Amino acid sequence: MAVVDANWLDTTLNRLPVPTLWALFIFRLINSLSINTFFQADEYWQVLEPAHVAVFGYGYLTWEWNYGLRSYLHPIIYMIPYWIIKQLNLPPNVEYKFVQLSPKFINALIASLGEFYLYRYIQLKFNNKKLAILVSYLSIFSAWNWYCWCRSFANSFELSLTIISLYYLEASQISKSLLFAAINCIIRPTNSIIWIFYLPYEFFNHASYIMDASFIGSIVLAIDSSVNYYFYSSWNLPLIEFFKFNVFDNLSAFYGVSDPSFYFVQAIPILLLNYLIFFLIGILKTPWSEFKSLMLFYLVIFSFISHKEFRFIYPLMPMLLTYTASGILSISNKVSNKLMKLYVFITIISSCMLGYYFTRYHETGEYQIPSIMRGIVIKESESINATKPITIGFLTPCHSTPFQSHFHLDGSEAQIWFLTCEPPLSTNLKDGVTVSDYMDESDYFYDNPLQFVQDNFPDFNDQSINLQAEWPHQWPDYLIVFENLFDNNPTLEEYIKSNYQIDRSIWNAPFHWDDRRTGNLLILKKYSINS
Repeated sequence: MAVVDANWLDTTLNRLPVPTLWALFIFRLINSLSINTFFQADEYWQVLEPAHVAVFGYGYLTWEWNYGLRSYLHPIIYMIPYWIIKQLNLPPNVEYKFVQLSPKFINALIASLGEFYLYRYIQLKFNNKKLAILVSYLSIFSAWNWYCWCRSFANSFELSLTIISLYYLEASQISKSLLFAAINCIIRPTNSIIWIFYLPYEFFNHASYIMDASFIGSIVLAIDSSVNYYFYSSWNLPLIEFFKFNVFDNLSAFYGVSDPSFYFVQAIPILLLNYLIFFLIGILKTPWSEFKSLMLFYLVIFSFISHKEFRFIYPLMPMLLTYTASGILSISNKVSNKLMKLYVFITIISSCMLGYYFTRYHETGEYQIPSIMRGIVIKESESINATKPITIGFLTPCHSTPFQSHFHLDGSEAQIWFLTCEPPLSTNLKDGVTVSDYMDESDYFYDNPLQFVQDNFPDFNDQSINLQAEWPHQWPDYLIVFENLFDNNPTLEEYIKSNYQIDRSIWNAPFHWDDRRTGNLLILKKYSINS
């Protein structure tokens, strides 16, 4: 009688240890420290920059913070280590290193806590240790998680808080669940979609939960209001401003409009990457469930919002990984152990390759520019014994690099400007200009770069004009541009290079979804800087 081999995957999963919090923290700390690439501006400008401004007193607050659209509950997490660093009065270069490293520790802690609860949540919900172990290790080896979870996005924090609150909901510890859910909804108001799905059922079966939710919600809202009053110097409710801007005025569409199918045909494949085939098998093989209902509910509502981004559906990652795990388990029962080992090997290797590429290679220049320019500023200031700050200008799409959270140079050391891209708020719309017609400063520049610099900068040969008073911008000591700008505008290149030389060319990426950001980043140095 033939002997049937035991299922290799089952045997392996039974032997794999449940990741401890310390092990996960060390893993995610390595992950966090390894990130050397730029993803999206919100990682810096909506979290680290307001934290840096609040503690060190300099930086730049984007329109969201001036408009009262965001809560300080998220940035305050990063203010704590910043404040400690400031109190230590460290040498400038040492302080700079700690300012760079401290958010990475915070991000690693946030991600590891979420991942720690992920196993416990799946185990508790499905009472299936094998499934929970597999979901946990799929999370660990997810290329997207490696790329995104340890960044300072509100969405990354949202994912961890979602997992923790869902765990406590499943464990019937409703007060803890509501507490984390309330904090999450303050930081990311769209997270309320998950709780609109879950809480009616809970309230119907446990009427006392309504009082718990009202009390906890009131406390969290009061704390949030107090925190925001301190920083905004007025009573401000970011929740109201958020919904006004994104829902009632639909001004988020200014930052791009995507097809209603975006989350189904683009976002899910991007979040899963090499896991996609297993997810599709899992979603097709498993019967309709609460998870499928939640995913569909969440995705349909988000599909009605004009502006869409991959990371907006990041809170669905536990569900996506659960169906991926189901697909893998389904395959393991139908293929040989040898073939299953090959699938697992290819999956792990491809995850590692994707993770390495996107955190160590793709868009490195945008991330590195602040530290490179900081080194140049310090060196130049020392070599020429400067009595005035070095000036730096960015003729790039706005927010193409981190700002003072990564420059960490006050106004006496460097003065830095960049092209702005404020949306069409009522204060920005002139008579007769509609939202669809509105162009920000960056749009005007890329519409006709040569005309823009001629209209907004003094002529290189005209020394008689009061540059401070007459022109929106001055030609800086150093100018940063993407190589593609000169490739598409040779006349502009000739004009600028009549007074600037290429000091450095910094590798950025082999391709980019925004053609304005293609090619290397060029650091141009003014000929007269040493004169």
